[in-house]
Amino acid sequence: MRRTRITLVLLAGLLVAATPLSARQFPPATKEAEAKLLAVLKSDDASREAKSSACRDLAVVGTETSVPVLAALLGDEALSHMARYALEPMPYPSVDEALREALGQMKGRPLVGVVGSVGVRQDGKAVPLVTPLLESDRADVAHAAARALGSIGTPEAAKALQAALGGKVSETQRQALAEGLLRAAEALDEAGKSAAAAAVYDHLRGLKEAAHQVRTAAVRGAILSRGKEGLPLLKQYLASEDYLLFAAACRTSHEMAGGEVTRALVQALGKGSADRQALVLLTLGRRKDAAALPAVLAKAKADDAEKTVRLQAIRAAAEITDPAAADALADLAGHGDADIAQAARESLAAIPGEKADEAVMEMFRSEDAGLRRVAADLIRRRGMRGAVPDLLNAARAEDPDIRAAALKQVGELAGTDRLPALLDLLLKETEPQVLNAAEAAIGSVCARAERPETCAAPVAGLLPKAKPVQKATLLKVLGGIGGEKALKAVRSAVGDADENVHTTAIRTLAGWKTPDVLPVLLEVAEETDSPRDRTLALRGYLGWASRSGQDRLPGGRRLEICRDAANLVKTPGQKKLLLGALGRIRSPETINLILPHLDDADVRNEACSAVLAVAKELLKVGGGKKHAAALVGPLEKVAEVAKGDLAGRAKNLLKRARSKAK
Repeated sequence: MRRTRITLVLLAGLLVAATPLSARQFPPATKEAEAKLLAVLKSDDASREAKSSACRDLAVVGTETSVPVLAALLGDEALSHMARYALEPMPYPSVDEALREALGQMKGRPLVGVVGSVGVRQDGKAVPLVTPLLESDRADVAHAAARALGSIGTPEAAKALQAALGGKVSETQRQALAEGLLRAAEALDEAGKSAAAAAVYDHLRGLKEAAHQVRTAAVRGAILSRGKEGLPLLKQYLASEDYLLFAAACRTSHEMAGGEVTRALVQALGKGSADRQALVLLTLGRRKDAAALPAVLAKAKADDAEKTVRLQAIRAAAEITDPAAADALADLAGHGDADIAQAARESLAAIPGEKADEAVMEMFRSEDAGLRRVAADLIRRRGMRGAVPDLLNAARAEDPDIRAAALKQVGELAGTDRLPALLDLLLKETEPQVLNAAEAAIGSVCARAERPETCAAPVAGLLPKAKPVQKATLLKVLGGIGGEKALKAVRSAVGDADENVHTTAIRTLAGWKTPDVLPVLLEVAEETDSPRDRTLALRGYLGWASRSGQDRLPGGRRLEICRDAANLVKTPGQKKLLLGALGRIRSPETINLILPHLDDADVRNEACSAVLAVAKELLKVGGGKKHAAALVGPLEKVAEVAKGDLAGRAKNLLKRARSKAK
């Protein structure tokens, strides 16, 4: 009997049940503690909860002294469960004796529980007592007996179950008996009685009337219990016309080692429907045996095979992870069927090794532009840093799509040592899509530098000799790098004679990632005569007053930004930018900056919204009393000029402000 293992498992379950150990303190394992707990169980005055708690504690600290007291509770409907809870983990023969004695005395639910406990403890001596219960008129008792005999798992228990299964029983009892037999066979196999286990499994798989789940479990057990001798049985079921039994054989092969098993699966691959072939291929992939690769690739390349089979074969080739599959997968990566081509690309991306890298590079050197783009993506996915020189060469190809694809992958793989080459390529480029790819590549390379700002000097140094379209790209790269040198270079480009370069410089400043740009943006907004340029600069400038999260500036600095911008806003669009920023700053001074705009019909709604947003927040400060009186006047004006929902919100806030101002 596997008593020690069972006891540990039961004890683990016991400690997890109900109350965690971290939250529950058990009494010390002393005679005095045990005596107190037993006194609770014997007391007529103790509550059910107290007795249940005592049983729970005795499961941990109880000794053989506790057995008779707990056994006396087995017939108690209210406490039988907790008594068994305490008895089951105890490593004493007297527990088994008490449970066996109770089998002849219990009825109903207590009997079901005791039968279950006998099974949990795997008491072989109880088999003669449990066996008659298989014929009980109560289904729950009969089912419990079947499960218990299965858990006991002795040859005698198995024989009792087999005998009962051969008689006239209900369908539900048949299922319970079959489940018990499966348990018994597993227990026999674990105990080293493999021949007896195989006999039980054979009996079950031969029952035509048994449920499919029983027969499939029996097939698995019959094969595995025979060890190496189970191979002929595996082959038999791999050829079965019953798909469920065939599938059971495939699943069982996952648990079997050796080349003979792989060969049996390969042999089965040539037979049957597409569904069967796909399942065999799935199984071969999971086994990861390279010996199956030739057969798997043959299916992948077979034009006469169904598509589902080919797709599964391609996936299986990747699971086997043998580099020998690389060339075949590379060929299929350019297949005319999009699904097959995509599956081949995914599999090729997953196969490790230099051979697979070589296959990808062979694709990349193809004359087929589409295949070269696919290969470029695979180079990135495989992290093939050694391909960077080839990618840089491809970035000089005639086809702009190829150039763009190559630059994209260089950006993913190259280090800062490739920055000069990338900048050189940019200075030779005028195609927008390729320039965008160059921008992304240079930005990625610079971002990986130990100090990205060191990349600013070589990038900015190209501005004087770059064409306008290239300058615009360089400015966007500098915006991504950031730092003092980059900021200075972009600021200088605001004065460029080319309109696109000029506008790109302002847009880049507006999207700058650090607040050191604020004086520059304010300067641009003050100096320009162009409403468009001022709007761009103010959008970036006021954006810093509206930011949230880690980029958010202190409230005083945000208010200062708004004050500086207040005299610069001229157009309705610019005023709306200011009001949007002010509405996010919780300060009485903010209200004063908003109020003049209530008289402007073009932005009145935005001004009303901003006042209400600030007032709502201020009325939360210190319970609202601190600012309530100062808010009454502004809210009265908003209530007067606002319309619709804004007017209703203003009146509600005004009512609150007046109430708190008293």
